[in-house]
Formats: sequence, C-alpha cells, structure tokens
Amino acid sequence: MHHLNKLFILLIGIITISSCATSRAVVSNSVDISRYDYVTFGDETTGDRSLNDIVLLVHNEITDTRLKGVSSAEANLLILEGKKVLTPNINVQSQYWDGGHTYITITFYDFASDQQVLVLKSSGIGLTVPHDQKIALKAIHKKIQSTFGK
Repeated sequence: MHHLNKLFILLIGIITISSCATSRAVVSNSVDISRYDYVTFGDETTGDRSLNDIVLLVHNEITDTRLKGVSSAEANLLILEGKKVLTPNINVQSQYWDGGHTYITITFYDFASDQQVLVLKSSGIGLTVPHDQKIALKAIHKKIQSTFGK
C-alpha cells in the first residue's frame, strides 16, 4: 500500500508538471482598448487549416465579450460615425511531436487604419495534442475576457 501512495503522488506530480498554460497581452502605445466597441470578422486566419475548429472556438470567445459583431459594410458606416472597430487575425498552431504544444495568437487591427493595436497570445502543453489545445483555449479565454469583459 505504501508503494501505491508513492506512485500516486509521483503520478499527480507528473500530470501537474506536464500541464502548463501561458498567456499575455501586448497593447500598442497610446491605444485605449476601451474605445473599441465593435469587431468585424473576415478571412483573417492563418496557420494549419486542420485546426479551423480551434479557430472557430476562438472566434466564439471573441464574440462572447462586450464587443458587438458587425459586417464589414456596417463597420465602414460605424467608422464614418467616429466609432472604433477591431478586426482580428487568428493564428492557431499545434506541434504534434515531442509531446506537443499549441499556440494561439490573436492580432487585433484597427479596421479603419489597418494598424496593429493589440496582440493576445496563449499556449498550452499537456499530455496529448487535444489536451494542449484545451489548455491553450482556456488560457486565451481568460485573456480575452480580462481584456474585453462581457
């Protein structure tokens, strides 16, 4: 029984060490993110096309914030009214070797000027590639929510 307890503690330690998430946000100088109330999506995705399901989940995370989703035509009208609109470029990559690693990067551009205003990043290292992706998604969810709120 004593050996089973040691094995269990070792296994928990390995799982804890094996699961790691990181996230960060970088905002362009002199940009007030709170002035942006709208987001428009297009074909702003890059990376492995086999990961489009993860891209769609990230898209859903963005729309589950205070930002209101609009079409490009609506975005152009809002800009004429002096409103601020963001457009994201979502990049998802998963490594399938050495235990895997998933990276999610969202670069937000000002729709009117096409200037980068914000970059959100997350990564996940888990026991399997799907576990990596789940960890990275959870980390990007927290970063999106802390940046834009509900």
